[in-house]
Amino acid sequence: MQHQHPIYALLPLVNSPAAAADFVTRATSAPDLFTFAYLLHSPALTQHLQAGDQTKQYIDLLRLFASGTWQDYISSQSSLPSLTDAQATKLKQLSLISLASKSHTLPYSTLLSELSLPDMRSLATLVVSCIYANLISATLDTREELVHVSAVIAGRDVVDKADISRLKGVIDTWAGRCAETIEDLNNEARKVREKAVQESKEVKEYNRTVEMVNKQLMTPGGKDSGKDSSGCEGENMDIDETSPMSDSSGSTKKRKQRTTS
Repeated sequence: MQHQHPIYALLPLVNSPAAAADFVTRATSAPDLFTFAYLLHSPALTQHLQAGDQTKQYIDLLRLFASGTWQDYISSQSSLPSLTDAQATKLKQLSLISLASKSHTLPYSTLLSELSLPDMRSLATLVVSCIYANLISATLDTREELVHVSAVIAGRDVVDKADISRLKGVIDTWAGRCAETIEDLNNEARKVREKAVQESKEVKEYNRTVEMVNKQLMTPGGKDSGKDSSGCEGENMDIDETSPMSDSSGSTKKRKQRTTS
């Protein structure tokens, strides 16, 4: 809870407009305090601020840190107290949260302009400080000069109706991204299922073909089973056992019989 921050232990000690203004300065400078609606709803603090002519502007300063941006400060700087370096850094961090809530892809050029930063190095330092403070989850794309925000961890305070409308817009944007993500996941799941079915069919067809080939190889017989290994017919050939020598011997005997007679 935001009122558990150690600085709020000093709130009961505020007993004058000057003390109230000093308390606001301390709170808005604290490096680990990023919500201020609790202070805006603290009657003791706001009553002391309103009681002093020079301290009324600190209420607007609190409202600025609760839901405003750096550009809001630039446009109304003349009616607000001057910011310390710590306060300026804090407000730029809070402004980065607001920008990240609207878009998860932030060009360097936009951030340099919106946050009045002098160069890329100061921008990188600010983004890294927000990451380490657990305000956002993001990466720096130096090649494309973009900040890719994957999550806005710390939100801004809701102070008035304008903040409610802003918060509704953020929620609607988030819901739209969720719907798109779910649709993408469903499409990917469908593709994976279709690919699995196709691969299953291919495996079954391959196995069926292998099985058929194995059966043909293991079955005896076939149109070539009647041939020997040389490819010749396996039937016995008729051989004429009568030789030319036997014919000539028989003819000689017949001629001798005729002469004797």
